[in-house]
Amino acid sequence: MEDASGSASLPGGPDAKKRRVCYFYEPSIGDYYYGQGHPMKPHRIRMAHNLIVHYSLHRRMEVNRPYPAGPDDIRRFHSDDYVEFLASVTPETLHDHTHSRHLKRFNVGEDCPVFDGLFPFCQASAGGSIGAAVKLNRGDADIALNWAGGLHHAKKSEASGFCYVNDIVLGILELLKVHRTLTFTMEMVLRKHFSPLIES
Repeated sequence: MEDASGSASLPGGPDAKKRRVCYFYEPSIGDYYYGQGHPMKPHRIRMAHNLIVHYSLHRRMEVNRPYPAGPDDIRRFHSDDYVEFLASVTPETLHDHTHSRHLKRFNVGEDCPVFDGLFPFCQASAGGSIGAAVKLNRGDADIALNWAGGLHHAKKSEASGFCYVNDIVLGILELLKVHRTLTFTMEMVLRKHFSPLIES
């Protein structure tokens, strides 16, 4: 649906204001594979996107392909050595001396395996959330979606709960550039839901 200005929007809420929605989707996201029997299945993100297209919901949103988050973007929360490890480890180099000694330190293994394209997957997820925050900061959207995001278990120097890069924290850091009033509200949300992350 387009409003008078020609931009994509959804019907209004209780205040009758049309909501400008932007949606971030990386077409290759469904190609990443955590491994046989692993419960995290990125192809489900592609399935969700296909449903969005099938029901023509994409016509009510501005669809954006995220820019991959660069190592410096990811370092805004994560430690240098952890980002360097994620950027360089592959299934082929997993057991060489340089990487094998870091597996336990960075909690990479069964729940958080090394798979082909691990770092590009992290970059796409984080890039979508950072891009969504930028859209909100600029006032270009009222609602911003990144189905490949929400990987909130990752810690500063450690993978956790199928998550390697914490795109939620990166998105919040981007939002705080403009919306300083988020600090107290987000701190309360983080303390309630993400207390292990806060403690680290």
